[in-house]
Amino acid sequence: MREPMELRWSVPPNNLPLLGAASSERELQRRYWRLAALLFFSGGLAAIAADALHRPAHEPTVYLLPALALATGVVCWVIADRASLRWLPALVALATLEIALTVWLVSQVFAFYYIMIAFYAAYVFRSRRQVALQFALASVCVLLPVAYDPEGARETVITAVVLIPTLLLTAGVMVHLRERLEASEERYRRLAESDPLTGVGNYRMLSEKLPEELDRHRRYQRRLALVVVDLDNFKWVNDELGHQRGDAVLRDVARALAGSVRASDVVVRHGGDEFCVIAPETSRASAEDLGMRLRRGLLAVRADGRAVGASIGCAVFPDDGDDVNSLLARADDRLRESKEARPGLSSSLA
Repeated sequence: MREPMELRWSVPPNNLPLLGAASSERELQRRYWRLAALLFFSGGLAAIAADALHRPAHEPTVYLLPALALATGVVCWVIADRASLRWLPALVALATLEIALTVWLVSQVFAFYYIMIAFYAAYVFRSRRQVALQFALASVCVLLPVAYDPEGARETVITAVVLIPTLLLTAGVMVHLRERLEASEERYRRLAESDPLTGVGNYRMLSEKLPEELDRHRRYQRRLALVVVDLDNFKWVNDELGHQRGDAVLRDVARALAGSVRASDVVVRHGGDEFCVIAPETSRASAEDLGMRLRRGLLAVRADGRAVGASIGCAVFPDDGDDVNSLLARADDRLRESKEARPGLSSSLA
């Protein structure tokens, strides 16, 4: 008789997010707003230092812009946990305008702070269009002093000739690197969560996805079904036909299961000839229908003309269990009942 499945649920070690990827939108939100705060702090302090050291005769009103930058930085830091990511384009536009005013009133040297804007925009915004808009605004601000100060146009044009290509190169390189890194992260994530033999999810996906789905369904008081599938004649396939044929059967089983579920369902192979299906938003009646679809799909899987066959057990959250282990244990109990009551399926889904 098959032994009950027992899984130990834990957070995978060294599961740290790469650049541009955080475990939640709130973490991204906090990261982006606090980074903006640091940029405002550094810009404001640099402007104060430059003005105090090199232009001591300036009027006190010149310090209003650095003070505004520092105040904006404080606000960004304070609201980092509550502010929406949707406000970030406006924040970057505000920073660009503050730099433009500082360049106009203090020194052309501060025009190179636009490079920080390019770095920030390319790091934060996922849309190339949004990065391009911020680049266009910065370019306009670089050239704007020409219209108001024709006498200083030569210095402004020289700055623009150097700065605008630098901004374009900076933003382009940052966007390219970020997209490459995100693509690599997604590829590694898929590899880490996919079974290399069958292409469906693996144990890691099950251990991460199921607790997340239970938390979500608990929060919204919805039902979720967990279906476990165990092949009946797989040992015979390996012993009589060889492991290569056994691998082919496992791939056929995975395809049959994946073809029998909805797009929102998750098919997982968590070891040997055992598979699971996580079915969100699924009542008991729908779980029974799912079990029958899986059974029909598996009928087509054969080895040397012989049906492989499978036993299926199902548990529904929260009726059969309120946590991962109890739900899985209940599904496993019904799978064993299904084996004992062959060929009926009703006992395994009752």
